Amino acid sequence: MNNRIFQSFPIHPHRYYFPCQRWLAVEEDDGQLSRELLPVDESYVLPQSEEGGGGGDNNPLDNLALEQKDKSTTFSVTIKTGVKKNAGTDANVFITLFGTQDDTGMTLLKSSKTNSDKFERDSIEIFTVETLDLGDLWKVRLGHDNTGKAPGWFVDWVEVDAPSLGKCMTFPCGRWLAKNEDDGSIIRDLFHAELQTRLYTPFVPYEITLYTSDVFAAGTDANIFIIIYGCDAMCTQQKYLCTNKREQKQFFERKSASRFIVELEDVGEIIEKIRIGHNNTGMNPGWHCSHVDIRRLLPDKDGAETLTFPCDRWLATSEDDKKTIRELVPYDIFTEKYMKDGSLRQVYKEVEEPLDIVLYSVQIFTGNIPGAGTDAKVYITIYGDLGDTGERYLGKSENRTNKFERGTADTFIIEAADLGVIYKIKLRHDNSKWCADWYVEKVEIWNDTNEDEFLFLCGRWLSLKKEDGRLERLFYEKEYTGDRSSNCSSPADFWEIALSSKMADVDISTVTGPMADYVQEGPIIPYYVSVTTGKHKDAATDSRAFIFLIGEDDERSKRIWLDYPRGKRGFSRGSVEEFYIAGLDVGIIKKIEVLYEMTVWTGDVVGGGTDSNIFMTLYGINGSTEEMQLDKRKFEREQNDTFIMEILDIAPFTKMRIRIDGLGSRPEWFLERILLKNMNTGDLTMFYYGDWLSQRKGKKTLVCEMCAVIDEEEMMEWTSYTVAVKTSNILGAGSDANVFIIIFGENGDSGTLALKQSANWNKFERNNTDTFNFPDMLSLGHLCKLRVWHDNKGIFPGWHLSYVDVKDNSRDETFHFQCDCWLSKSEGDGQTVRDFACANNKIHDELEETTYEIVIETGNGGETRENVWLILEGRKNRSKEFLVENSSRQRAFRKGTTDTFEFDSIYLGDIASLCVGHLAREDRFIPKRELVWHVKTITITEMEYGNVYFFNCDCLIPLKRKRKYFKVFEVTKTTESFASKVQSLVPVKYEVIVTTGYEPGAGTDANVFVTIFGANGDTGKRELKQKMRNLFERGSTDRFFLETLELGELRKVRLEHDSSGYCSGWLVEKVEVTNTSTGVATIFNCGRWLDKKRGDGLTWRDLFPSV
Repeated sequence: MNNRIFQSFPIHPHRYYFPCQRWLAVEEDDGQLSRELLPVDESYVLPQSEEGGGGGDNNPLDNLALEQKDKSTTFSVTIKTGVKKNAGTDANVFITLFGTQDDTGMTLLKSSKTNSDKFERDSIEIFTVETLDLGDLWKVRLGHDNTGKAPGWFVDWVEVDAPSLGKCMTFPCGRWLAKNEDDGSIIRDLFHAELQTRLYTPFVPYEITLYTSDVFAAGTDANIFIIIYGCDAMCTQQKYLCTNKREQKQFFERKSASRFIVELEDVGEIIEKIRIGHNNTGMNPGWHCSHVDIRRLLPDKDGAETLTFPCDRWLATSEDDKKTIRELVPYDIFTEKYMKDGSLRQVYKEVEEPLDIVLYSVQIFTGNIPGAGTDAKVYITIYGDLGDTGERYLGKSENRTNKFERGTADTFIIEAADLGVIYKIKLRHDNSKWCADWYVEKVEIWNDTNEDEFLFLCGRWLSLKKEDGRLERLFYEKEYTGDRSSNCSSPADFWEIALSSKMADVDISTVTGPMADYVQEGPIIPYYVSVTTGKHKDAATDSRAFIFLIGEDDERSKRIWLDYPRGKRGFSRGSVEEFYIAGLDVGIIKKIEVLYEMTVWTGDVVGGGTDSNIFMTLYGINGSTEEMQLDKRKFEREQNDTFIMEILDIAPFTKMRIRIDGLGSRPEWFLERILLKNMNTGDLTMFYYGDWLSQRKGKKTLVCEMCAVIDEEEMMEWTSYTVAVKTSNILGAGSDANVFIIIFGENGDSGTLALKQSANWNKFERNNTDTFNFPDMLSLGHLCKLRVWHDNKGIFPGWHLSYVDVKDNSRDETFHFQCDCWLSKSEGDGQTVRDFACANNKIHDELEETTYEIVIETGNGGETRENVWLILEGRKNRSKEFLVENSSRQRAFRKGTTDTFEFDSIYLGDIASLCVGHLAREDRFIPKRELVWHVKTITITEMEYGNVYFFNCDCLIPLKRKRKYFKVFEVTKTTESFASKVQSLVPVKYEVIVTTGYEPGAGTDANVFVTIFGANGDTGKRELKQKMRNLFERGSTDRFFLETLELGELRKVRLEHDSSGYCSGWLVEKVEVTNTSTGVATIFNCGRWLDKKRGDGLTWRDLFPSV
């Protein structure tokens, strides 16, 4: 153990002292073998009474421990070793944490808090790494030295928890660190997964000194714990002060002071009480505590305060009142503060109006029904508006020897700091002894000081065999009318803050910690959320769930997590969970799913019925659904089939796509029409077709698109598209494969279009342009993306594509998609599927004119009869003045009204600000009193792309005669259209790592496909294939690279196979997708079979991000 190190320099005779006072040992302290030290002034090391050196009984360095702890960051590093065969390692493991300001350097992980034999298969190890400030943690480097008998190591993930920052970050790995596995690397750089980052109340350091009394047998071998309470019932977790049995024997001796530096939750500026107790273990567990001192730094770090909590009581089952828990309130506060002149100011004062220590009489009535009594150990927790008692064991009844018998009442005395108004209790038992089941009739609690009485009507079993099988229950006071939820997603103190009117005054930029995930620009209100989990055998999940709240004006909340309290995880099968959460007030919430009655008419023609599988995709103003399969039933000739469907709330609908797979004994179908009826509102939407879905009859297609008809009005326009495809002029550029495209626009997508009939007899030859016509198609509006692929068939399937032009003939507008890349298994990166963004935005930047729609909302603070002028400031240009002339005939800008105008201008780019002036009409008399116009909001829509710019003005603009007087408003919110967003995306490579399970028969010989879904779209169905490799074998990890336009935040992965091959069944452990440009990895756990003969028989799975 090292006390200090000092360094002096010959040129400057000044000594720098670096105090340590910590162990550098695996078996001691936190197990670290290296320390980072901070220099201190020599006055702390050399007492003023001795000029040349230190001495004395009191070590002045003891007072520095708290300050040094505050300047350092303690990371708890958790490492999960995988379950693969030989996943564990015998090598020496090291880790480096990288922050934005510094890194820890290579740190050996020697002392695990969980296992003596570290890094064994399927084990979890926890280490402590203490360092100075690193900044924001962004990367972890994990590695080993490849020594030992079995150095290879498979790591699932690394979790880094920083209590002082209130942040717990997960770094997914799922890779081997082995010379003979994977890519042979024994060092991995891991990046954190944002979705898995957990925020909580930051911890602060406390110096806790416990004084054992000078009485006979006052010392203890038990482990002491403490809980600190602030105002409004805010408290820390229960913290045991000793980390091992050696420390238990070393501390808490008679007439001694035991000092600990611990990090616990910040309870605020005022500490109202503490709770101390012990676990009653060891040879001599009884303890007589004299008093407790708690020292902590002041908020501005320029001093410290020490609170003294008198006790002078036994905590022993054989002494005093035989209790091992005490609640203490502060008596005095000693404050030390450094002033601006460098002097130290010391202030001692008594605590004003501390909480009273109160005796509570608790009377518990056991029901008078057969089997109601219990022999188990019973515990109670009492909650009031000033705090809680913590869990107390009801050991000794004041009026009965045999407790909790049928039809009896038992009275217990509980000593605690004043709880205020009691509103809730928690009862539980440990289910021990022969007769453990217990029926509680009611509970009465008296405050012996002010004689307040609280009644709790129970009438429930605490039993694993009766009712819902619970051993723990919450009961609320009979007259209590507040929130009765036991599941609250937000932090303990957040619920009250969210409902407080003070929330409106919070500066959002200053909000940190867990609150930052909830607070947004705008009012915060409470929401009630009920989540029902299905009864399917695999319906349960232990992942974190979250919701977004979306209003009718597309107002969107941040992600709100539905987290359980401590001790609970996930959603169990068939459960109904209730949450009270707080989030942005988004107005009327859009319904996530709506029930529709769907009626399908089959035509009255010979052979019109079908046995094929039928699939439907719906498009609406607010998005589209995924492809859904209709219920398997007989669609017979001249018959209408009606069924109920759950459909995303994307109405009003614009079109429907119907597809059949052409299988079964009757592979053709004559579809007449389809009707959708909203079962909530009764709104009707009709889709007419009246033709065959067949490869031989009618249009000779298995897919059709139908325009939505609402109130006899078609919701979309019809057009035709001409597609010009240019093959590059390089060697081998031509292709003999079959080529397909999908066109994406602001109104959805075209579905798969086969490029079959061209003016050229031999299509896709080198340096040729092939033209294809697609008549009678529903207009997609402004085009934004093109997906091109081929089936890799023919003698020379490889293809180098130069560009594709798509012309909308009804709009007489051409959309250009620049390609210049290979679609080939043997050239380039080996991909045959490509996504391209529309290049028209570059052309559009050079356009001279576009149209802007301007919507002006006048507030109630003042209307005007005068003129208003506006100038739009864009990133590229500035508009001319737009003058709105007011007149008696066409009156605008009335109180509480909205006026809409259109303005032709040069293209401005993204609008950044707006100049608004209030101008008097010519020869208009202006009175001496000031005339003002109240402009509330201005919304500007760029009509070409549909980008919307919102200005929250809420300003009074005075009337002036000259244009030099005006107000400037910066854009408050921008809503970028889908087409505009997609056009700005760039191609990105995604690394896809698929891990196959280790059970017998887990591998597959089938062809595997993946589709990755993100906020900006999806990749389309991609085959996972590599030449000369046997993929997806038992226990293997296979890596692939897919290029597509940036997907944004990943939301889902669909994994499937075609059931081909001798052994097609497949057990998938997980899929990991990494954006190679950002390094962000997302893990999608599976752990299920894709097999027609196992589980639920499905050969596809939708996987969601795992946390």
